[in-house]
Amino acid sequence: NWLTDQRAEEIRSLVQDVLADADTRASLLQGGMNAGYDNGFFIGTADGNFNLRMNGTLQFRFVYNNRDANKYDYDEDDNRWGFENTRTRLAFSGNVFDPSWSYYIRGNFSRSGGYNMLNEAWISHDCGNGFEVFFGQLKLPTMREWTVDEADQLAVERSNVLYMVHAGSRSQGISTRYTGEQFRFQGMIHDGAYEHNTSWSSYDTEWASALRLDILFSGTWDQFDDFTSPPGSEQGIMAGVGVMYQVEEYGTDSDDEEEIFVLTGDVSFEFDGANIFASVVLQSWEEGSDDADELGIVVQGGLYFNEGWEGFARYEYYDYDYGSMEDMGIITVGVNRYFNSNVKWTTDIGYGVEHMEYANNNTGWDRDEGDEDGQFVFRTQLTLGF
Repeated sequence: NWLTDQRAEEIRSLVQDVLADADTRASLLQGGMNAGYDNGFFIGTADGNFNLRMNGTLQFRFVYNNRDANKYDYDEDDNRWGFENTRTRLAFSGNVFDPSWSYYIRGNFSRSGGYNMLNEAWISHDCGNGFEVFFGQLKLPTMREWTVDEADQLAVERSNVLYMVHAGSRSQGISTRYTGEQFRFQGMIHDGAYEHNTSWSSYDTEWASALRLDILFSGTWDQFDDFTSPPGSEQGIMAGVGVMYQVEEYGTDSDDEEEIFVLTGDVSFEFDGANIFASVVLQSWEEGSDDADELGIVVQGGLYFNEGWEGFARYEYYDYDYGSMEDMGIITVGVNRYFNSNVKWTTDIGYGVEHMEYANNNTGWDRDEGDEDGQFVFRTQLTLGF
């Protein structure tokens, strides 16, 4: 007597739901729905007019820092070490209605607190003939070290020099890009450096702009999406220049509003299993009677020992040109182990040859106390991308 009228009705309803779902799936298959993995998991229509792609990056890092700490004021240890999930990101991209309208949304789960913060979110339209327009929040198109993704860097982290320059940030605005066979240009009108995730009414800048020009002498644009050059790669040479200028909105007296100007230039070489990158950046700022012209230099290179192992070295220098702040100098050497195209293990050791006046916490370096120098940093990181 288990098959009561009520149970029979529930079973009939369940069967109808299953059949309706099967019909939906059959219609999708008949329409030519595509799904799979190609540099990311994707699903889309056969005609390519609608597409959704999901990518992700995970970076797990260990950092050891040794410096002479100020024990009288802060009661800190000379040796600090620990683990962290440096980056845990998910990105969604694709196109709607036709391939000319694209979108990109990327968030990062903070290593401090675990909350999800929006990195980038933009809409783009392919205008044809190499021109494309972007609307939303994206990276400022100025420094190459910044535009290369975190997972595709040569060392564990970008240089300290980049994090000291305003051009290494995101902002909201409108950008246009042109890509030809030998030239690539991108310009952007934006809210100002570090003005991401803000509303229109936020006090930020009177106006701000950024642009970058790349010249491809040999090779392809795609091979410069990262800083490495595996064995078997073709030779490639690229040079670029970038400019950023902004005027702060704070203050009623225009003489008190901070003006920031950044000019950078770089050159990249890729060979069969070797790579070289060098950049110079000038940051000039003025606020009232205070002003400074700061200079930064980064030189790095990598060499493959075989298909899976790559050694690298980097030197970075920064001249603060403000008050009594000392220049910064760092030497870093390390090795990359490539398990496959999606998994990489990176280990490096850095030594501060000069007193560290300032350092970004992303890099593992810290400020030296007093007139101390000789800071030492060991970092190792596992990166997985899909």
